[in-house]
Amino acid sequence: MNLRTRTRTLLLLGMLAGAGCASRSAAPVDVLQGYADALRDGRMRDAWAMLSTAARESMPYERFEATARERPEELADAIRAYGELQPEAPVTAHLELASGETLTLVEEGGRWRLDPSALDFYGQHTPTQTLRSYVRALERSRWDVLLRLAPAEVREAIAQAAATAGVTPEARLQASFGGTDAGRVQAVMQGLRDALERGRVVEVAGDRATMAYGTGGRSLARLVREDGRWRVAEPE
Repeated sequence: MNLRTRTRTLLLLGMLAGAGCASRSAAPVDVLQGYADALRDGRMRDAWAMLSTAARESMPYERFEATARERPEELADAIRAYGELQPEAPVTAHLELASGETLTLVEEGGRWRLDPSALDFYGQHTPTQTLRSYVRALERSRWDVLLRLAPAEVREAIAQAAATAGVTPEARLQASFGGTDAGRVQAVMQGLRDALERGRVVEVAGDRATMAYGTGGRSLARLVREDGRWRVAEPE
């Protein structure tokens, strides 16, 4: 592990100390402040002891102390960042579900509550989540959702075609997915569903992503990220 990587690990473990070791007797922000104070005072053993069991196992004390000693400037930056945490900052937890989706919880009054994102049944935060939303929308004939999941260029083309035909964009999309294309759409939906259930890897490169699916993985689903949300170009 190089020095830069170890330094980033130290920063991460610091956050684990703040979020993972809080108890009823100390608020998370107080725990994090105590961790920053220990680092600032050079009490590395005390700081290390505040990490979670898993964190201490992954970074023994000797490596933890060496990381801080070898990177004093970055350690100072970390301490400064911890000091800027606002006492009223919400404490959150992020849980990754087996489906690949991430659920966020927020602590309120000593209890964990679900974030409003739990109501987002058609999320677009990750390529995998977006593909699952796409399949779910196809299964339920949610043409409005499918429009939202489409890239801007596709939505504009559908809107123009709908205006020419004198129908709504949703009706135009429904018509394009039906008729002679119905069989192909069903095959795409089944192929995507099977690939997602098997945990097929989604390749991400910047604002673009792809996932192979279908027999022998010969078909390709393409996604683009626009305005911070992933969108599905029509699968091949």
